Amino acid sequence: MTPADSGSRAEIEPRCVEGLPARLGLTGGALLVASSTFPWFTAGAIHTEPLSGRALLALLLGIAVIAATLVAARSTLAWQVAMLLAAIGGVGLAAIASLAPPRALSPSTGVALALIGGALAGLALFAARWRRAWLPARVEPDDGVDIDADAEVCTEAVDRAGHRSFLRWVGIAVAVAVGALVLWPAPTPDLASAADPTSTYDEAVERFDEETASEKDVVWEPCESRLMTHGERTEVAVVLFHGLTNCPKQFVELGEQLFDDGANVLILRAPDHGRANADGTGIGSVANVDDLTAEALRDYADDAVDIATGLGDEVRVLGLSMGGVIAAWTAQERSDVDRVVAIAPAINIPFVPAVLTHVFRNVFHKLPNVSLPSAGSKLDHAYAGETTKGLDATFAMAAYVADGAYADQPAAADVIVVLNPDDEQVDPTHLAEFADAWASTGGPVSLHRFPAVGLRHDVIDLAQPDARPDLVYPMLVSLLAGERPG
Repeated sequence: MTPADSGSRAEIEPRCVEGLPARLGLTGGALLVASSTFPWFTAGAIHTEPLSGRALLALLLGIAVIAATLVAARSTLAWQVAMLLAAIGGVGLAAIASLAPPRALSPSTGVALALIGGALAGLALFAARWRRAWLPARVEPDDGVDIDADAEVCTEAVDRAGHRSFLRWVGIAVAVAVGALVLWPAPTPDLASAADPTSTYDEAVERFDEETASEKDVVWEPCESRLMTHGERTEVAVVLFHGLTNCPKQFVELGEQLFDDGANVLILRAPDHGRANADGTGIGSVANVDDLTAEALRDYADDAVDIATGLGDEVRVLGLSMGGVIAAWTAQERSDVDRVVAIAPAINIPFVPAVLTHVFRNVFHKLPNVSLPSAGSKLDHAYAGETTKGLDATFAMAAYVADGAYADQPAAADVIVVLNPDDEQVDPTHLAEFADAWASTGGPVSLHRFPAVGLRHDVIDLAQPDARPDLVYPMLVSLLAGERPG
């Protein structure tokens, strides 16, 4: 082939994807990947499992666009196909979302990113197909290189060393693996109630004894489950759910106050919590909750309410943090619960975009457990630190609760979400949005705010520094009674 011949053929030769088309393609792919991390098409900030297919499609389209652009030197045809699919997919997903407009920032942002990412992919394809001047030539006809107009392989690729191609593919493989780890959604388990309520006082006490029979061998004595009864069925039975890594000791003083007011009180120990150390002289390691699951929390909540139905004519539930999530679950699932007070339910990581909670679950649901430093004060009856599996279980239950809360009103007759404006472990703004979204279903959901007086996240445990039971306990007793303190 002569230089003249090659010159005439170079005008139609498919060149490497460079310049503006490459930049548009990479940006569009990145936006599609980012859009997949948002809880699409829902009103709330917790991921909705039945709709995860749309976010997964956006993720796959984004990865395909980025990968095709990085390896376009091997096939410009593959790059063009990827851009076309991304353009159709991104715009199409946004169009589908418009049929059921999202009501919260996170899903709205996800839809917008998908739309922009798809549009940029389309512009990249336009630039490559109809504006060839934007594609800088890598090999000129007079360089003496034979250029085949029918080839789908970029002309400069033949001059590159094999190891560069190998490293590129390794990089792509690593990027895909990390992307799958971070962005592939962790499943939200089916946590529907399997209620088996007791109907008499004696049956309830017997069930409590069965549930706690194994505690004497493994649980540190202050952390054993508590049942405070008047020896008979009372008008009101109260269930108290403690927080992650804490134990029933957290609620003993509040429970005693409720007992003195005439209620039967149940403080059941959460699965794997309160276990003693090797010699039985103190609380054990936080590693005890390495295997905690959302299903175990569901069964724990069901057991507690099942016992309480035999203890009182009316069942009231109160929980804090993880216990607040469990209390919210009982509100959504158990029609035999009359009133629920959910204090600072741990539905997301505080003070960061809600999407990072999903990313956290995506990663740590797939990886082995990791112990984390404690975010609060060390207590002699609570495990020191946190575990990723324990947090994953809590957030998984929160996701299930949110899916139900954003779609339907609660089963309980009265639900109160309690917000602490000075909370250092739960985002008050996000919690208020959650409560508002739950109330929008038409259910009996209300929001109560503690005064801004510097209360810490754990407003219950008297062992916490700066505990304010004189302020907090009367408000909680009033809320459980159906009154709204000022």
